[in-house]
Amino acid sequence: METMEASEHLPRIASVVNCPVALETDDGLRILGQGYHPEHGGVLVIEGDLPPEVPIGEAVEAIKALLEEFEFQTPGDRSRALASLITPALKLGGFLQGFAPADVAEADQSQSGKTYRQRVLAAIYNESPRLIAARNGGVGSVDESFAQALIGGKPFIQFDNVRGKMDSQYIEAFLTATGSFAARVPHRGEIQVDPKRFLVLMTSNGVECTRDLANRSSIIRIRKRVGFSYQVYPEGDLLSHVKANQCYYLGCVFAVIREWIERGKLKTEVTDHDFREWAQMLDWIAQNILRAAPLLEGHQRAQQRVSDSALSFVRAVALEVRTAGRMDETFFAADIADLCAEAGIDIPGLKSGNSDVASRNVGSVMKRAFGESDELEVDEFIATKIVAQQHRADGGGSYQSRSYRFRQ
Repeated sequence: METMEASEHLPRIASVVNCPVALETDDGLRILGQGYHPEHGGVLVIEGDLPPEVPIGEAVEAIKALLEEFEFQTPGDRSRALASLITPALKLGGFLQGFAPADVAEADQSQSGKTYRQRVLAAIYNESPRLIAARNGGVGSVDESFAQALIGGKPFIQFDNVRGKMDSQYIEAFLTATGSFAARVPHRGEIQVDPKRFLVLMTSNGVECTRDLANRSSIIRIRKRVGFSYQVYPEGDLLSHVKANQCYYLGCVFAVIREWIERGKLKTEVTDHDFREWAQMLDWIAQNILRAAPLLEGHQRAQQRVSDSALSFVRAVALEVRTAGRMDETFFAADIADLCAEAGIDIPGLKSGNSDVASRNVGSVMKRAFGESDELEVDEFIATKIVAQQHRADGGGSYQSRSYRFRQ
């Protein structure tokens, strides 16, 4: 494989996949099974039987059933989760010529199923995500891990349980890369990879990122279902069930794509996402084939919040207030600072553990989040600012105080 003769005489391999690929031909949808397919650019399918041709009604119900046990924050979040199941097939088959956004799964608590949903997504394509664990080694270490994952070749790359701000120009550049993309790791030469072969996944309990990364993401918010009994399949849990029936579920995805082709490959006119081709294509499929809500419903607000540290802080505080059963109580900045100290919530800009400094930082962050408004909507919460005149205890006049209440 290292010889010049191999490079000259062996056929070109443009893509290696673990499952059949759906392509459009003049005769309709064609499914490429195991083997090498030079007539389609050099696709090598190394695993997987040809999936069955599933009736569209059955396929839609089967795909939607995969997400029934997840509690999404809004119908728009559910539509984006449905779109995430179809996007890899559209990308691998060349239907999506433009960029695919990062699948960003955000939960209100740990153990909510955010990572699990993405593992189910990958299982449909006979894959498991290449995991990149969150760590405090700096942006460079994240970039290095990402480059190593690209060289490894697995199509699904997952940044799991991200804490703090995700700020990587390298990852942002990859999400809008055309042609080839340079992957560099220490002690190895630069390797060119095809960005069309990869999908980026990310999970967090409180996403915070740059505006550029937010604009390149599909944010899917999920709630933890407390006390919920999840379905048990003959094979075990949902992931085991999908793995055991991978061929069938891939056939369901192909049925949706076949229906979209037969109905004219229509798109909507939405313009609320930087990746317009993806948004318009998947919005039409979501509404007209999967019978779900508009794809980008509530998405711009989510993008704004994850790229604004003040709004992300308000969400984190509201979640902790709800967990503590203290909704509708009045909180001053010092109370919020204490709450953050107990719950381990980072206060933006705080570098000292001094309580007075923490209170001042909270006040500054809340002022930036509210601006001139007295009410602020952040995801499923409403935060209210209460301004009042308070008399000083020593009789030295009065001052203006600010307190806050949270409700759903």
